[in-house]
Amino acid sequence: MPEDIDIKRLLPLWIEERDALNGMILWAQKKLGQSSKPASNDRHTLNRVIEPTAMPMMLEADTFFRMSVPIAIKSFLNISRRPSTAMDITEGLKRGGLTTKARNLYATVYPTLLRMEKSGDVVRVTKGEWGLAEWYPSGRKTLLEKIQEAKDESEK
Repeated sequence: MPEDIDIKRLLPLWIEERDALNGMILWAQKKLGQSSKPASNDRHTLNRVIEPTAMPMMLEADTFFRMSVPIAIKSFLNISRRPSTAMDITEGLKRGGLTTKARNLYATVYPTLLRMEKSGDVVRVTKGEWGLAEWYPSGRKTLLEKIQEAKDESEK
């Protein structure tokens, strides 16, 4: 194993990831009506069922340090690689160390998502879930594209 790997720092993250995976396995077994015997005998996961969307991401305490909220949102979605709710994004930004003076970060994140939707950076994938527009190239046209097309049409 390479000498530059900080095992003391990584071990708790690996344990947390293992526990989350065990919880997801329990959830899937429960949904399928199978035995809900835990994948390991770890006392922390014996009665813990984690919904798949609640799997913790590997965010460092300074992942979003000194980023603007829109850039942090785009970074979060890039890291998660799946659509997320505004609340999940807010929690992720907090865990990732976004520097803000806002008392209620959600009240900042949600309107920012609405503005980012208008500018074409993000799209509403389902009710309540947001994803990067680049993930959905065949999706609806952004407001800016519609305005540009209307402008082009009126010039003809």
